Order: sequence, then structure tokens, then C-alpha cells
Amino acid sequence: MNFEIGIFSLGEVAPDPATGSRPDNRQRLRDIIEQAEAAEHAGLAVMGVGESHGSDVVATSPVVLLSAIAGRTRLLRLTTAVSVLTVADPVQLYEQISMLDNISAGRAEMIVGRGASEPVLRSLGMEGPDSDAIFERKLLQLLQVLERNPVTFDGALTPHVADLAIEPRPLQERLPVWVACSGTVRSAVRAAELGLPLALLRTHGPISDAVPLVEAYRQALGESGRDTATPVSLNVPGFVARTAQQAREATYPYFAGGTRSHGRIRSEDPPWTREEYEQECEPGGSLVVGDVDEVVGKIVEQQRALGHQRLLLRMDAGGIPHHLTMEAIALLGTEVVPRVRAALAPEIP
Repeated sequence: MNFEIGIFSLGEVAPDPATGSRPDNRQRLRDIIEQAEAAEHAGLAVMGVGESHGSDVVATSPVVLLSAIAGRTRLLRLTTAVSVLTVADPVQLYEQISMLDNISAGRAEMIVGRGASEPVLRSLGMEGPDSDAIFERKLLQLLQVLERNPVTFDGALTPHVADLAIEPRPLQERLPVWVACSGTVRSAVRAAELGLPLALLRTHGPISDAVPLVEAYRQALGESGRDTATPVSLNVPGFVARTAQQAREATYPYFAGGTRSHGRIRSEDPPWTREEYEQECEPGGSLVVGDVDEVVGKIVEQQRALGHQRLLLRMDAGGIPHHLTMEAIALLGTEVVPRVRAALAPEIP
């Protein structure tokens, strides 16, 4: 596959750190749809919407929002980023994604994960040491639904379903299911053993820290007899502006409080200091923030380090004002993407 670049959103409605005002929920939903339209117009490849719950987000049902986006776009791949499979019913999730695939003429994907946020898992009744086992069981059930029709389950997590034929089936012959991983080798190896693509979520720290995990994933692919070219996606916060200073000044107040863990996992997580933030924006850090030259260079270096085939940037993290996000999307698609593809063309067919 070619190197793909896209964007994703968690639909935050956090109070603006400068004004203290909280975005209107309806307007926030309209903004995300407009950002997807702008992404397609700018030539980006993917739009993702992440599932989250609480008073500070609006994207509680990614598939609903992606369906609205499907009606306003023609080319974008549309993915959940992520679906919290731990608290989902695999049959219902399959049905929703399959409907999205039909509505979008075969553009649907899903990234499934355990759900990293302790408050969210606790509120949904899924906090505790068993969450990984629950996730694995439900992932296997989801794959059964994808591969078999009628499908039969026999287990405690999903009610017994006897020979249930599920329609509509996806338009795609194999609907893509990616497994989200925020740094746990076990999660990466499990994805490899199942032959599923890996969506690596990075929010902070040296990008070099992710190299051993990706290497473990690819080694497990080979040892499991799976295709070693199964793709990897890197999902990180990012932003591009005309100057590096503009990019950093615009994003620091918003990114500093929320991007450390894709929205704070723990209430005690401190916001970044300005020095810490600048380090994350430097060449070795995970954040892709800067002017066009800086962002192109960082994307290329990260790809050469990890060998991933897809990059999704979270460009509205922390409630970045809509007009700034729209400007950044335009720069990303029209100026960054062509230069990245040119630089990587000899390495990625």
C-alpha cells in the first residue's frame, strides 16, 4: 500500500484555555464534519473518529458521525479510532460498521481497542484486571462474525446466538479491522498472531521507544505465518502552520493539557510544561507539530524509524479553534503530503 496520511478526532468539547468558553455540542459536530470535507478536498486519505464518553466529548458513537461524513465525502477511508470493544457487543458493532460500509460505498474500517481511559471504563462497568481477557474474547467473536454467516456464539460475554444470518454484509471482501495499541507488547503480538494490522497510539515520549514494539509485532507476524507486510498505522497529535513558532504558540495551550494520553487518563496527570512540550515537538519527540518543512521532515524520519504505512494526526486536540484546524488540514494535504510521498517514493512503492 502507498503511505497514507489522514486525520482523526475525539470530538472534544473542552473549555477554551484562552477564553474559558465551552463549544456548543451541535457546532462541534458540524465542525468535525467540515474538517472531514476539508481533508478530502486537500487530498488526505483517511478520517477517523474515536469513541469516548463523558461531558467533555461529543463523539460517543463514531459510526453515527462517520455516516454523516460518508454523505459529504466520496474518497476518504472512514475509520473508528477507536471503538471500545471491551464494552461493545461484537455483533452489533459488526452490523454498524457493515452498514457504514454500504452507505459509504466500501470505505469503512474500524480500529478496536480496550479503551485506555480509567474513568470511562469505570463508568461503563469494565474497569479491572479482566478487561484484557474480555477484549480478547470479544475480538475473536468479532472476527467470527466477519468470517462466517450464519454465526453462532456460545459464551458468557455475548448471549447465545444460534445460526443468526447477519445482513447487510460489507461491500468490501475483507472489512479492515485494526487493533489499537498504546505500547503494550502483548497487544501488538496478539494483533500479529491474528494477522490484523496494528494502530499504534503515541502521545508523548521519544519515537524511538516505539521501535522495539513494532519490531516485536513484525517478528510475531513471521513466527505466526502471517503476512509480514501487514500494515502499521501511527496515530499521534499533530499540527502544521506557516511558521514553526505559529504552530507551537497555537497548539501549546490546547495540546498541553490533553494530548499526553489522548485526553487525560488520570485526573492527576499534569499538563506539560512549555519546556516538555517543546521537547515533544523536537525531531525525536512523538508530536508532529511545526511548519511545513519541519512536519515533512518529522513524518519522513518517523516513517523510516518505524516503517509504518499510515499516519493519522489528531489536529483538533484539546479543542484547537476550528478555523486554525481547517488551515492546518489544508496545509497538510496540499503542501506536506506531496513532499512526504516524494521523499518516501523510493522506499514505499
